[in-house]
Amino acid sequence: MESLDTEVKVRKTLGTVEYVESSGFTQGILPTKKDVVQNMLYLLQPKRAGQAQRSKEDAAQLLAEHLQEHWLLCNLHTIATKNIKKIILKMYEEFTKLYQTRKQRQNQAFTERADKFNESSEKLFDIFCTDTQTRNKLEEYSGIKMTGTEWKFLEDQRSERKMYYEDCTDKQELKMMERRRKIQCLEQFRKLAKEEKEGNKAKETTYKSDEQSDEGTSVEESCPAEEENGGAPGFSLRGRRKRRCTAWSGSSAASASDAMPLECQHIRMSIRRVRPGFYETVDKVKNC
Repeated sequence: MESLDTEVKVRKTLGTVEYVESSGFTQGILPTKKDVVQNMLYLLQPKRAGQAQRSKEDAAQLLAEHLQEHWLLCNLHTIATKNIKKIILKMYEEFTKLYQTRKQRQNQAFTERADKFNESSEKLFDIFCTDTQTRNKLEEYSGIKMTGTEWKFLEDQRSERKMYYEDCTDKQELKMMERRRKIQCLEQFRKLAKEEKEGNKAKETTYKSDEQSDEGTSVEESCPAEEENGGAPGFSLRGRRKRRCTAWSGSSAASASDAMPLECQHIRMSIRRVRPGFYETVDKVKNC
């Protein structure tokens, strides 16, 4: 069985222009229409996408987000993502129809349409936000306004395309570093969370084993009698808790008020029940 050559790229020729699949955009310049088509070819290839199949809608959505991010790195605000997606789908649909036209139907009209598409493909895929109010809101939200340099760069990309936006590469490097930092922080957080979870399980297991070892131990055993020399008994924390519960429970014949100390009877009806209106009275005192 022959091995697949993963380096072979998809190539489609329309007229005299060849479109080769591409996975990204050149840094420092804005993408052309041809760049967008070539990226769609890449996203729709199962071997490149890592999926059995990806729809045009999903590919256009991913590409729209990528385009928007690329423009923002050049400090240029774009139209909404959903509108970028619509433009991508419309342009790629036109490319597909032209490419899939059978040779028998490739007449003079077809040649003119193909040449027109190829000519426009070398121009900027313009998604700049021309609405002043919307752009001002975007600039206010991001905290960065377009300068004269960005305006000149945009005009150059719409015409001669000779300028290069150097900050775009620097921002891309900073963004990659920020992503790596976030991934490292996330991995560290997961590691700490795992260690804490394992520690809690160990504590819970120890506590359960202590509970089982204390079963069947009477209050007298856990609270030894006074020393022969009249000293105080050496109570343990667990022994004090058991002794306290035993003292409050009282005999079955005694009432709750008899088991409750006199100084607590105006607050509690029993060891587990507070008299009605107690918390309301406390809230009123706090609000005075």
